[in-house]
Amino acid sequence: MRDRARRVVITGLGVVAPNGVGKEPFWRNLVSGTSAVDYISAFDASSYASRIAAEVRNFDPGQYVHSRSASQMWRVSQLGVASALLAVEDAQLRVSSSRTAICFGTTLGAMGSGADLHASSLAKGSVRGVLPMFAESIPHAITSHIAAVLRITGPTLTVSSNCCTGLDAIQQSCLQIRSGVVDVAIAGASETPVFPIIVAAFSRLGLLSTRNGDPRLASRPYDRLRDGLVLGEGAGALVLEDLNFATKRNAPIYSEVVGYAAATAPSENRTPAKTSSFLSHVIKAACQAGNLDPSAIDYVSAHGSSLPFTDLCDTLAFKLALGPKAYRIPISSLKSMLGQSISAGSVFQVISTCLAMRDSMVPPTINQEVPDPDCDLDYVPNRARPCSIGDALVNAHGMGGSVSALVLRRLTN
Repeated sequence: MRDRARRVVITGLGVVAPNGVGKEPFWRNLVSGTSAVDYISAFDASSYASRIAAEVRNFDPGQYVHSRSASQMWRVSQLGVASALLAVEDAQLRVSSSRTAICFGTTLGAMGSGADLHASSLAKGSVRGVLPMFAESIPHAITSHIAAVLRITGPTLTVSSNCCTGLDAIQQSCLQIRSGVVDVAIAGASETPVFPIIVAAFSRLGLLSTRNGDPRLASRPYDRLRDGLVLGEGAGALVLEDLNFATKRNAPIYSEVVGYAAATAPSENRTPAKTSSFLSHVIKAACQAGNLDPSAIDYVSAHGSSLPFTDLCDTLAFKLALGPKAYRIPISSLKSMLGQSISAGSVFQVISTCLAMRDSMVPPTINQEVPDPDCDLDYVPNRARPCSIGDALVNAHGMGGSVSALVLRRLTN
């Protein structure tokens, strides 16, 4: 995967998350182990089996774009644009319109907003109000809005691969930079699943936690009492650059992207043993792409969704891929605090890992109360931990069998 002539580094981080807007509030609340899960405020969920989610609260899109422009975007685009602007600001970057690419992603896009608008239009006896916002229902709308706001005329691409979307968007950005087409790329993902139709669908599929008594305790990856995931929303963005380009402009560098792999598990017989074996191969391939022995990984930011099946698959895969050292490598799941934000989740993982490298500190997996003998690795229970990180792994897997893994390396002077 690595082209020696064009190494790709991460120079900017943009976060619009349930636990804070901006990289520092986001990171501070992760390290403190603060849960962003609460009762749903976006709509009346009192009749739903699961009434909890991790929402981005008190978000004002007018702080990032003109109010007229913001009114023409649905929420998923508003969050995505804000995260991209924050990433560019963090990178101290003056955007070159034609030498910058955008690779952004989403899974559900504006499905929730569109469904709500359609329902309200039907209630009024006419669907004419739907037409002006039709273009906003297209997943590429987010990417297009980012390009328009930043006045970027380079390549734009929208990625959609469920929970792997963020990692896959980063890889597509790396390919654009390594090919020499561009010097800079903005990669990321945005997701807004806290809408009636989506919450109802996830609930009917039996995926959501029904621990409504105390929302903060509901998302508990790898814990024996886990009963399902908690939906979350948000957007994350990264600025990626050719290393030489970044060095010449004296850009801040968080990490280098050194390895990536992805695949789709066969649909038949998706047992924990077979799925974890498949995931372990992807992890090994990502390490191999970075010329790294898997046992040299210092930290893992895990998918950890709090679903019994996928958490078990994670655990088995780490053991297979990392060998005996798997028991000594700190592993944490941000979803214990942020919920499952689908496409945006793996971007949050990459951003958190960059900050963990910066501060030599790994965030915890909270709500570790009852050990699961089948998930017996070091999941950094409940409290952040000092940890020097040279190489880190980020993994994701989603519905449909998609699996992706990314390896990051801290650059040293």
